Amino acid sequence: MQIKNTILKEQSNSKKEIIDWLQLSRSENIGPITFFKILERFGSVENALINFDEFANLSQNSQKIKLCDRSIAIEEFEKTQAFGARILTFDDPLYPQLLREISDSPPLITVKGDIDLLSQEKISVVGPRNASFNAILYAKKFTLLLGQSSVVSVSGMARGVDTAVHEASILSGTIAVLAGGINNIYPQENTKLYEQISECGLILSEMPFNSSPKSSNFIQRNRLISGLSVATVVIEAGLKSGSLATARFALEQNREVFAVPGSPFDPRCHGTNRLIKEGANIITEVEDVLNATTKKNYYTKKTAQISQVKKEYDLSNDQIFNAREEILQKLNSEPTNIDLLISQLQIPINLFNTAVMELEIDNKVSVNYGKIVKLMEA
Repeated sequence: MQIKNTILKEQSNSKKEIIDWLQLSRSENIGPITFFKILERFGSVENALINFDEFANLSQNSQKIKLCDRSIAIEEFEKTQAFGARILTFDDPLYPQLLREISDSPPLITVKGDIDLLSQEKISVVGPRNASFNAILYAKKFTLLLGQSSVVSVSGMARGVDTAVHEASILSGTIAVLAGGINNIYPQENTKLYEQISECGLILSEMPFNSSPKSSNFIQRNRLISGLSVATVVIEAGLKSGSLATARFALEQNREVFAVPGSPFDPRCHGTNRLIKEGANIITEVEDVLNATTKKNYYTKKTAQISQVKKEYDLSNDQIFNAREEILQKLNSEPTNIDLLISQLQIPINLFNTAVMELEIDNKVSVNYGKIVKLMEA
């Protein structure tokens, strides 16, 4: 939706603004998609609340929409604050960018712990609760190596593989995504782990404060695990495993999916083997993931830079296309000094840089150490 690209702010919201977001998002029968439809119609959450009755009367939803009582939103805000957690609305600059990009982004998330982890590169690692000994061992080893490469792990704090992932990456950075409220520890046996993550890592939830995790919430939670990450790694999964749902979400979100191959005789590996058969990347060592995601992350950042420059300097697609053509005409298989090329073409520097970034993404040129070269396949 267009509104998602236009409501971002340079600083965090005030208490009133956060309560406005809480009131609208906690309203009856308003999920993430409906929330942003309302926001698109009225332009701001404040206007949406003022005109809520108008939308409710015109709504085509089969289920009745009912506005959340303001006192409930205020109570959640105050309890969250007292608990030492923080609410990030979608337009908050600290809200994770990758999560903004999924189709059903939560309007707000609640976090407790090291909020800086949200801006670092993240990879989700998931697997079953009844994981094999080898799966637990692999999860710990793999996540330790991720941490050594300054990558934050993301998982769901469930028994089995999730627990192993978090335990192995407490010190290097881990994010636990809950199916209940930020203060609801599940399973209870992970109380100590929860406390460690909230001190050294990050706890994250989209659910209201105090809410218990319902069975349907776990699948809903899985889209956030994959949505936060550049890639999802499935270590072990049966054919009906929730980890397969996380992998499906990752594919829908245009993220990389990796699966650890397992014995065809072990039902706990049938799901991961099927993922590989259907085209998931086979993973045997951490470099398999890092090599693939580093390149993708590089191009994602380049694309974001292009959008920003085009908006800031009002560059049209035609201008960029023409600049690309001029640059390619001047290049060959021999490296050319970039400063010399700019001087020859007399193209504004911002236009030149944008055109070159697009050419890089399209694999038509390569830029290294101040020189640019035309690639043969171009």
